[in-house]
Amino acid sequence: MNANPYEAANTPGQQAVPYRRLSLTPIKYMQRAYRMIEAQYLLFLGVTFCGLLIGSIAPFGILLGPMLTGVYLCFLEKESGSTAKFETLFRGFEHFIPSFLVMLTAMLCNFIVTITLVAITIITGFFLLPTAGNAFGNSVPVSFVAIGFAAAYSVLMLASFLAFVPFAFCFQLIAEHKMSAGDAMRASTRAAMHNLFPLVAIYLCLSFFGFVAALFCYVPLFLLMPIQLGSTFILYRDTFPRLDDDAAGLPFPSND
Repeated sequence: MNANPYEAANTPGQQAVPYRRLSLTPIKYMQRAYRMIEAQYLLFLGVTFCGLLIGSIAPFGILLGPMLTGVYLCFLEKESGSTAKFETLFRGFEHFIPSFLVMLTAMLCNFIVTITLVAITIITGFFLLPTAGNAFGNSVPVSFVAIGFAAAYSVLMLASFLAFVPFAFCFQLIAEHKMSAGDAMRASTRAAMHNLFPLVAIYLCLSFFGFVAALFCYVPLFLLMPIQLGSTFILYRDTFPRLDDDAAGLPFPSND
């Protein structure tokens, strides 16, 4: 592989992890994820459901970070050509500290972004509503308020996605390379910024598919979860190729 100008910097005792650009093909990522786990779909359904359920028990992402790392360890086990095992999920606790620190940092960044945007929205509304009242008379039309709320909510959702993007590959890097929290966040941020548009677009599409699935009494959403998490794993693998270039269990496309 040629030298990559966006390659993560070397850290003491650790080999640099190169990365490359993503293609904007969310449906293909989901198809490849399903092909990868098809033979063990029910196991990955149980792994993702239990991982997210256990992760949601404790506050501040105390358990969610290690559980996500455990889920990706299962995908790595499947990718290697081995049979994935349910107990691999709990090996995420072997990386408890870096996983928890990454999740806590991600939640803190999202909280700061949310509070900032809510404050800006309130201040903007405080100044705009009197002006709108003068323009429309004594009462502000409901449609004006609805449009303003929809616009503010859309900006908030987009900002939340952008706040999450730098952490998109952290748990996969911790699972595969046993990185510290700081190294994982640096490597993930550099790769994510290099793939900002396709990464945001793909995550928006995955979230939209999840939203539509949740409308049908949440059952399709549960069935979709392993495919969505599998898609994020393949996004990681396409961005950070295996150093030995031998992903036996992963449906890997030819480069365009």
